[in-house]
Amino acid sequence: METNDFTVFQPQVEGKDLLGLISGYQQANFLYQAFTTGIFECLTNEPQKIEDLAEKMGYQADRTRFFLDALTAMELAVKEGEQYRITPLAKTYLCRDSHFFLGDLLDMQFSIKQGSAWSMMGSWLKGNSTGEGHNPQAIFQASFVRAMAQGVLSDNSIFQTVELISRHPCFAGAKNVLDLGGGHGLFPMALQMKKPDLEITVFDLPQVREVSEEYVKIFEREVYFCPGNFYEDELPGNQDIILAFDILHPVVPAQKEQVFAKAYRALRKGGYLFYKLWFLDESRTKSRRAALFALKCKIINSDSHVYTYREATEMLEKIGFKIEGMLTVGDNASNILVARK
Repeated sequence: METNDFTVFQPQVEGKDLLGLISGYQQANFLYQAFTTGIFECLTNEPQKIEDLAEKMGYQADRTRFFLDALTAMELAVKEGEQYRITPLAKTYLCRDSHFFLGDLLDMQFSIKQGSAWSMMGSWLKGNSTGEGHNPQAIFQASFVRAMAQGVLSDNSIFQTVELISRHPCFAGAKNVLDLGGGHGLFPMALQMKKPDLEITVFDLPQVREVSEEYVKIFEREVYFCPGNFYEDELPGNQDIILAFDILHPVVPAQKEQVFAKAYRALRKGGYLFYKLWFLDESRTKSRRAALFALKCKIINSDSHVYTYREATEMLEKIGFKIEGMLTVGDNASNILVARK
């Protein structure tokens, strides 16, 4: 069909967001492969010759040039004539001696197992059993907890979350905080910086203790680590505040209720629970991050259920909590449900 209408080259809906996802995937893969070469441990603040860098890494100089040029394009290296140095961005997040290092998070996101959940989606949609279920002992290893710590250290959510909680009226009189399944313990450590006499307990599986202790040393905090499994064990009692941040995603509602009943018993009368999650809206389509995460949990464990805010409030009210409302953190639509015993 002949036409002189130029609008045939213009789609009715712009596809730049989809193209951005596709391009972003390519760039993310390049970033990870660059990270695995160890280049960020070789680049320094002082410019180095290509030949010196290539020899240090065991690469061919002519090929290393293209590699370094691509890193420069990604703003992870700076090119000065025929020499290269590291950028502050790469030094902050991609070098192991920085406490903002994202290496474990990168490894987790690009691991074969992490990607396999999405690759199994078609099989899962046909009714096949694809996941291994929820096995906390297998999932919550030190590398996973470090990855979670690296995520919250890099996205500013610690600052935003602590500002919200420290402004709540209960914080001024609080003497202790229990971080339920807290792993790295960074959130209560930041609260302790606001209130130095605050006593902190991190309750989590024994194998993640080493990560909590690493960050205790980095940030020079005083934290008591209480080893345990909240599916099986009771929690330390007489707590003023309990933090339940980003836990219990892939489990069935009955298990969630059992754990929060333990939290209720562990709080003193008048104590507060701060429950932080990517709560789904009532349509279960927002936020994007929550909806994608709910699907991924289902693929891994068909019995899992990510809560809407209403479902979470109903569950907590059934246990005996009084719901005060919700605080919006801002890290990709993460919110904190505030409940009082």
